[in-house]
Amino acid sequence: MLRNRALFFLVLVSALASSSCTLHRPSGGGGGGGGGNNASVSLTISDSPSANTSVMSFTLPILGVTLTPSSGSAVSLFSPSAAANFELTRLQSDSALVATNASVPPGTYTSLKVTVAAASAVLFNGSSVAIGSCASGTVCSISGNAATITFSFTSPLNLTPNQNQLLDLDFNYNNAVVSTNTSINIDLTQPNVLSTLTAPLTGVPSGDFANVDDFTGQVTAISGSSITVKSTLRGSLTASINSSSIMVNDPQSQCTGGASFACVSKGSVVSLQGVLTSTGALDGTGLDVIDASTTPADEVEGTIYTNGSCSSGFGLIVGDSSIFTSGSPLASASFGSKLCLTLGPTATFTVDDGILTNQGVPITGFGSSGDLFAGQTIRANVASAISGTSGVTVTASELLLRFSRLTAPVNSISGSTFTVTSLPAYFAATPTTTPSVQTYINATLFEGVTTGVAGLSTGQTVSISALFLNPTTQPQPFQAAKVRAP
Repeated sequence: MLRNRALFFLVLVSALASSSCTLHRPSGGGGGGGGGNNASVSLTISDSPSANTSVMSFTLPILGVTLTPSSGSAVSLFSPSAAANFELTRLQSDSALVATNASVPPGTYTSLKVTVAAASAVLFNGSSVAIGSCASGTVCSISGNAATITFSFTSPLNLTPNQNQLLDLDFNYNNAVVSTNTSINIDLTQPNVLSTLTAPLTGVPSGDFANVDDFTGQVTAISGSSITVKSTLRGSLTASINSSSIMVNDPQSQCTGGASFACVSKGSVVSLQGVLTSTGALDGTGLDVIDASTTPADEVEGTIYTNGSCSSGFGLIVGDSSIFTSGSPLASASFGSKLCLTLGPTATFTVDDGILTNQGVPITGFGSSGDLFAGQTIRANVASAISGTSGVTVTASELLLRFSRLTAPVNSISGSTFTVTSLPAYFAATPTTTPSVQTYINATLFEGVTTGVAGLSTGQTVSISALFLNPTTQPQPFQAAKVRAP
């Protein structure tokens, strides 16, 4: 019998227990350039989860996206040659590109269809009882079937000649997770899994469609006016840049003479920050130098969780990677893969503060193994990766603290800080049940609100992209680069 639909079931059980312009895609295809007097549609994807979810990774393989007109044949916006995988948990606070400037005939469109292959997810059961086949306190993998999801516009979408139009695919993976007495699985045909936004979020600068955050990978092409970055899991992204003005951050002090564009070469690993403009162009606004070498080491990024099967006690759910070693077991690791994380004898610890550079982020909150906590997102420089009985064990020579994504209700507001409550169950326990979030004027990005922290309200659910520092030593353990009010 169906006991409940979506992850509200997981949240409820946990609560009861505790009371006792190149496209972002892995492979080709997608919308083409405008033609004649057609409209140009740029397609992004985001996620609007509920607070206190237990999902640590959710992979959505998109096979195609079409618009249905009031009469005539459907128009393709995105048609990759192979499934394009998007990891939705990072899109709680972020937006990713699907297609830019897809050419669409003028007319009236009534609905949008997204065709997907079988989705998969990793969730943490933080309750004291088993949920289906997922035992208490464990991390479990679930999957679903291929599906076509249809969203009907509340009011028909009217496209005019030469119009530039944004369409954001706003998924809610909580509504797709179905729990019964004996199992948990994914059903993307459930109600309210997909909605579509046709205008930029409040707070996105005028003239832009969306912020495109933190795309990390190896530089495969670079000039004074453009850069292409390739991730092993997230595909390639090309952006226009201005080499004389783009902001460059060097968190690990690898650049001779300090951070500058000259430090970035073909082969280097960087993280790109950018904006999708209202003309469908992707403009790069910042670069973080992750590895300045032109022959970088393998790197894997993900969310830390407690795993007693790992010798260190820490597991890692993969969210991104840059793998260059032929034959490495990490070459086949995908979104949601579970790894064991260990530290090399001389492992270093660094904070990548990204767009918060020079804002005074307390980097002392991540300086040793004692500063590792479940829920942190880290990027590991791989000294070795070995397959064993507990899966693949990664030994890290360097750990870089990166931005965690999470959603939680606002508890209180004071100045440039606010507190949140009901963190996702896989996060480490904090000294207070309402940890503080620090924002920075003119640095933290706000979406969905117009006046920064002052625009938030108690009880409002927000999604944040934040550095998660040692919560036992830092009064504001969450240092927010972005706050999004869904």
